[in-house]
Amino acid sequence: MLQVLFAMLLPLLSGAAFRPPAIPLITTDPYMQTWLMGDTAMSDVVRHWDQRSKEMLGLLRVDGVTYRYLGAIVNHSHSFPAMLQDSVSVQPTRTIFRLRDPKGLVELKVTFLSTMFASDYERLSRPVSYVVHDIRSLSGSLHDVQLYFDASAEHVVNSFSEEVVWGNFPAKETPGSLRGGWMGTKAQQILGISGDKTNINYGYLYLADADPNSGLFRAGSAKAHRTTFRLTGRLPEGPDSNQPRPCQTDLPAISLVRGFPQLSATPQRFTALVGYDDVKSVRYYDEGDFSGFWTQKWKTIQEAMAAAAAEVEAMLEKSLSHDDALMANMTTVAGLEYAQIGALAYRQTLAATKLVWNSKRSQMWNFLKEISTNGDMQTMDVIYPASPMFLYSNPELLRLLLLPILVFANNETSTPFTDPYSPHQIGRYPIATDDSAAQEAMPIENTGNMFLMLLGIARAQKKNVAWLKPYWPLLRSWADQLQRSLPFPANQICTDDFTGPLANNTNLAAKGIVALEAFAQLRGLAPEEEVPKGACDGYQSAARGFAQTWQQLALEKDHYVIAFQTRDSYSIKYNLVWQKLLGLDGPFDWKTVVPRELSYYLSKAEKFGIPMDYRHKYVKLDWLSWAAAMADDDETFHQIYRPIFTQANETKCRVPLTDLFDTLTAECAYGKQAFVARPVVGGVFAKMLRASASASSGAQSFFV
Repeated sequence: MLQVLFAMLLPLLSGAAFRPPAIPLITTDPYMQTWLMGDTAMSDVVRHWDQRSKEMLGLLRVDGVTYRYLGAIVNHSHSFPAMLQDSVSVQPTRTIFRLRDPKGLVELKVTFLSTMFASDYERLSRPVSYVVHDIRSLSGSLHDVQLYFDASAEHVVNSFSEEVVWGNFPAKETPGSLRGGWMGTKAQQILGISGDKTNINYGYLYLADADPNSGLFRAGSAKAHRTTFRLTGRLPEGPDSNQPRPCQTDLPAISLVRGFPQLSATPQRFTALVGYDDVKSVRYYDEGDFSGFWTQKWKTIQEAMAAAAAEVEAMLEKSLSHDDALMANMTTVAGLEYAQIGALAYRQTLAATKLVWNSKRSQMWNFLKEISTNGDMQTMDVIYPASPMFLYSNPELLRLLLLPILVFANNETSTPFTDPYSPHQIGRYPIATDDSAAQEAMPIENTGNMFLMLLGIARAQKKNVAWLKPYWPLLRSWADQLQRSLPFPANQICTDDFTGPLANNTNLAAKGIVALEAFAQLRGLAPEEEVPKGACDGYQSAARGFAQTWQQLALEKDHYVIAFQTRDSYSIKYNLVWQKLLGLDGPFDWKTVVPRELSYYLSKAEKFGIPMDYRHKYVKLDWLSWAAAMADDDETFHQIYRPIFTQANETKCRVPLTDLFDTLTAECAYGKQAFVARPVVGGVFAKMLRASASASSGAQSFFV
């Protein structure tokens, strides 16, 4: 009923003023991401999350006059006038543009759909997206219309000087077979590049019309394709045989054209399929190179695209149902502004992950890239802030992220791990080869994150901890080390490493204390033959004692200081939220500590949020959303959370959601190249977990 009501209200709600800082188009994994960093579909070149051009162009020809409906033109003799955009709506799995030509003759709706359904592993991992065009006449007359869509060679290179090649598929056509073009680098060094601001330069881009019996396709000069389309509504007759050639030389592209010679008021559809086969997705120590999980269902990318073509309507319906349900739930719990940020966060978080098939263990695993802040793989303090979204949408995805870390830490690979606490990372995406010496030392941070997430998974999966049986000795050794490190953390960095190391960090101590309690609860779920009765009592009693010490020594009049020895200070104690997310009744006196802290935070609020501590004017989006989720009442929640929406809506920093911004100016704290497009924004789902834990707001139940 709630979903039906939301669907009825959606046309009204979509009119609410929200201007995403960047508009997601295709979002399937850390490499295959395209965004528009402007207000409309035509205000900028289509770009990767790192702002590099990934040129993709859409043209509409109406009665011989050509307009641009997607992207901007670079180095072209003809600019193509832009269509008029009436609206854009960003949903969890779709982006929908509504446009019309300047003369008001036709209406075009363009839907970018990536099948990011968290519980549908085959389609979540399938690297095929839909670009659905629905077009109709507005004038009452018939019109001769052609649609053009292309994707350039910029999608397949890391450097524009790299040479590319192209061709058609299938090599041998059969009646009814899907037909299209492919493109990739000549070198094809599979998994030959890793790190942060890198673009994939191996594997192949594919483009096809979902209807194998309609339309035209060609791979070759983008300029020639676009010019010919403007003049004739078609594509060049002859092939472009000047290959291989550098991407930057007469930019190659794969282009599709579909014609509607007598377009009436009855809507007509043209669906472009955009696929990317990376051949191999990740490398994991000595266990080998793993392919995407989708290859367990479809042998080739052509098979995967054919399957996608056969279910266009089904995927549109599934997307509509999925998105309406999620948006309705978020709106019910925390309002429309919250839901609009939540839609962006859902998309951005999942797009930083990659489901693969571990062929050695015959298991599905999940990998994550720390986008825009060094490109680490399986970074514990990035998975941690992202984890509320996974716990809410599908906790199994989080378990599959932690499993490769535990396997490495348990010395099941040929690369030894010797640290007495959880690893920080396992490599630089997509290559996992890091050893102990390569770790960024965050003793309390990493172990605390692990314990909190493991209990979250166990609570969400009917208290199932059977999969942890091989890891209990390892986890207990980490718990013992954590207990020895509390309640006064040594001088060390935490996840906020950009602020430098800090001794006696009270927020870090709070994490460790709640995590120690969480470990006690986790151990208590194990069978007695694995964990003797009473083995957990010492951890819980220690956590409770540490919490009392913390509450006494961190208190300074009406709030708690940033570090035990630092008077006249404050910091956002965002880690405390996990006491409520996990349904714990301790170790902290919630009703005393949290209201006192939140009241003090609000006294420090600026227009775009509460600075994360007394030393800076910036704040992290994830931590601010966790502070808001700590509130026991809606008014306080909205007071703390609303600046997140305001910042996204007003910032001049036009990039995928930044998670570190200035509370005075709304600008990206480190510019457009860092702290953008990161999966940590999944932290906004902490509010949904809190609502689920209480089961009092109509949200889906999270805890069993």
